Parts: sequence; structure tokens; C-alpha cells
Amino acid sequence: MQELKLSPLKIIPVLLAVIVTFSCSKDNKEDKDDDYTCTSCASAPIAVAANNTLTKGIYKGVLIGSTGTLIFDIQNTTNTITGTMVIDGKVADLTCEAVEIDLSADFEASLTGTLNGYLVIIRFHIDKGGINPRIIEADIPGHPDAVFLVAKETSDALLECYEGAYTITGDWTEEGTYNFLVTRKGGGGTWSGIVAEDGFPGEAQTDTDYMSGNNLVDANRLGQGRDVVIGTVNGHTISGSFVDVYDDDDEKVTIAHKGKRTL
Repeated sequence: MQELKLSPLKIIPVLLAVIVTFSCSKDNKEDKDDDYTCTSCASAPIAVAANNTLTKGIYKGVLIGSTGTLIFDIQNTTNTITGTMVIDGKVADLTCEAVEIDLSADFEASLTGTLNGYLVIIRFHIDKGGINPRIIEADIPGHPDAVFLVAKETSDALLECYEGAYTITGDWTEEGTYNFLVTRKGGGGTWSGIVAEDGFPGEAQTDTDYMSGNNLVDANRLGQGRDVVIGTVNGHTISGSFVDVYDDDDEKVTIAHKGKRTL
């Protein structure tokens, strides 16, 4: 496996290479991708304002191993805790026993369901105030190396989930999965990404940075003092292509990616 050579807090965001041809079938595919709309995706936050700074609320995430999304409803409007995970197009509805949430402390619960007839268990932890949500353990039959990236939605900022792929070409080549979360608010917002080379889901890496309009910006990329636009959201799709230069080894690669919103 080729080492990605990332700085401690920087991932290489990711990317689906497109071989340019002039066939009608290729043009039609590009047109279809450009017109893509996730008809099942929410157009406004479902999180309620009363929970914006509490443990309760809506949490969404993306996963690698293979690829998918999840959404947890932690007593957002009712006294129930439920979730839905989609992995490789298969849906697992998740439930949890009713609990009394202590808003002055961290929260942890195990949500369970079935996938392809087998038991799924996902252990979810949230720090007090809805901070740092994360999956601390997951038992998903057929997906032992699944890695998750989770964030909290607020009533004033829709949290969007995208699934995609990447390619790296140049002094080395690589392909893999790239999924990310985007929150846009006003003219800014944040993005978080999770990336893993094909065949190595358990080695997924994550990063987070800021939005400028519809552009995903990686600030001080590779510690080189430059802010790089690594992708642009257009409707329900995202794509980007950029060049990285690794001064220590004098290596240069082109990174390209493309993905679609799925939650």
C-alpha cells in the first residue's frame, strides 16, 4: 500500500477519475451525473432548535467499509432513540431501549437491528452538550473494518452526507473511497471527510475544514501555508481536481474526486 504522506491533521480528499472520451454514451452519463438529485434527502434540517446545544437531537454520518450513511434520532422530538444505517445499498433500521438522558453528563447507548438477517450492534457515544459524537464500537456482519464519521445537525444548518470515490495519478497511483459531511451556513460552513484506499477500509483517515460558499477549502494544506479548494458542491454532487507537491520527496500527484449526496 502506497503511503499517502499526509500531515497529522490533513487527509488527501478523494476522487473518481474520469477518462475523457467523445462517445455519446459518455456524454449522456456526464449529463445524468450533473442532473443528479437525491430525492429522498431532506432539504431543511429536521433537528429542533431546543436541542442545538444538548445531547438530544439529530446525528448523521458516513462510513467506509464498504460505503454508506447513517442517521440517529436521539430523542429529537419524542422520547425514543432510533437510527437507520445504509451500507452498500442495504438498510438496517436500528432501535434502542428507552432511557432517561442526563443532560449534564456524557451519553452512550447501543442501537441494534438486522442486516441481511444478521444482528447489527452499534455503540454510540456523545459528550455532554452534543459534542464529539462518535461510534466507539460496531458489529456489522460482513463489514468488520467499518469506520465512521459522525456529526450533529442543528436547526439552523442542514447536515448533508455525500458518498464518492477518488483517484491519485502522478508519481504514484491509487484509488479508493471518499465520503464526507457538509454543513453550509450563510456564506460559509464546515466540511469533514473520511478516506480510505481500496482494500484498506480499516486505515481510513479523517479531516475537517471550512466552506467558502460552495467550495471545500483545505486550509494550510500539507503545512505549506496555502489554502486549497479541493472540491465544489454543485446541487447534490461534488467534484474536484487539484495538484499536491511533496517537497521533502519532490513528488507530485494529481488528485481527482466525484461524489453524490445520499442523505
